[in-house]
Amino acid sequence: MSPSDINCNEPGIPPSVIRGIQSMFPLFCRANRMSQKLACKLATLACLCCFAPACSAQTTVALPRTEDRRLLTASLARVQESGTNAPAQTQQRQPSAGPEQGAPSLGDLGFPSEQTKPNPEQQARLDKRSHMLRIHQRLGLVTTVPLLATVITGSMAGGRRTTSASRDLHAALGASTAGLYFATASYAIFAPKIKETRSRGPIRLHKALAWIHGPGMVLTPILGAMAFTERSRGEKVHGIASAHAPVAYITAIAYGAAIASVSFKF
Repeated sequence: MSPSDINCNEPGIPPSVIRGIQSMFPLFCRANRMSQKLACKLATLACLCCFAPACSAQTTVALPRTEDRRLLTASLARVQESGTNAPAQTQQRQPSAGPEQGAPSLGDLGFPSEQTKPNPEQQARLDKRSHMLRIHQRLGLVTTVPLLATVITGSMAGGRRTTSASRDLHAALGASTAGLYFATASYAIFAPKIKETRSRGPIRLHKALAWIHGPGMVLTPILGAMAFTERSRGEKVHGIASAHAPVAYITAIAYGAAIASVSFKF
């Protein structure tokens, strides 16, 4: 009996097991000196013990691969379905998002397009006006310093016991105050005007007070020069020159009120 004569066509035995039985058959016959039939049975059992775990492992390993392929196929199908449904979902979302994002325009609120269009020329005028008014405000605050000093030294220059030094100091402070005042006023007068703008609240009061301290600032130096000349001659201040002090006080009060009107909110 040869190894090829062994009939191992048992159900469930793979061909690799049969080839192992045929190769191991001579070894069992030589080693144990048994009959060929018994040796065939022993060789079959030994090969089953050796190759059965390998065969089961191959089947268990093969199963996950098949399942992985099925899962991969299912996932690809889901991705394709989501890709085809995505444009439809976006098309459904876009109409619904339209009313939420559509805010009313300025035309819907009643503003004509001529007023809402950008105007570079008007914007340049507005920027220049803002710049000049800022300088006007700063110079106005600076002018208050010599103005207060002029008012304080005026009592010493107009008294009975006055000296030429006190009169000279008062005159120098008055001249510097007048120069700063007119420089300050020029920035407000020559600032570009914006059409269809109205002054309200504190700005309106500030402009109204300018009609008081403006003429007063013109009259005060003129009357002061007349009084200075009379006192230098040793004469008593008389005539229209005697109105120098009252006009100066009214001018200072009106100027201080004008500054306070734009410095404090009320």
